[in-house]
Amino acid sequence: MNSEENDKIIKLEMEALKADIIAVYNASNKRTTGEFENGLELKYESNSATLSGYVYLAGRRAGKQPPIKAIEDWIIAKGISPIESKLKISSLAYLIARKIAREGTNKENHLHIYDMVITPQRIQEIFDKIQSINVSAFINEVKITIKKMVNDK
Repeated sequence: MNSEENDKIIKLEMEALKADIIAVYNASNKRTTGEFENGLELKYESNSATLSGYVYLAGRRAGKQPPIKAIEDWIIAKGISPIESKLKISSLAYLIARKIAREGTNKENHLHIYDMVITPQRIQEIFDKIQSINVSAFINEVKITIKKMVNDK
């Protein structure tokens, strides 16, 4: 069918999904360094696209300790300072990382941003747009074939 039209729709829809994910992210008050937004990446191939990005807004289970440097950056970006003046930011970051390793993060604070934006309804709307283009292209091909058959008689 019309691969060019499909690719155009896919690109427009994926750009819209990315923009909506960024809008929800910015409205969530979870923005600190901008790494989440900058980490969203779209890759296109013929008749397909892939959106890649971080999932850390969805929280972390107990187990492995998160990187201390990332927590230090978060502390600085949020303007948090240790209650005890003797405590360094690196020490506070270590304590937070250790607690996350033991307990995970609070599920109530998680943001399931991809599920909020990429809904089954939205996916169906995209499929419907592509299907509409394909049906139109098919009908046009049939009309051209019929005209050729009539002219050949």
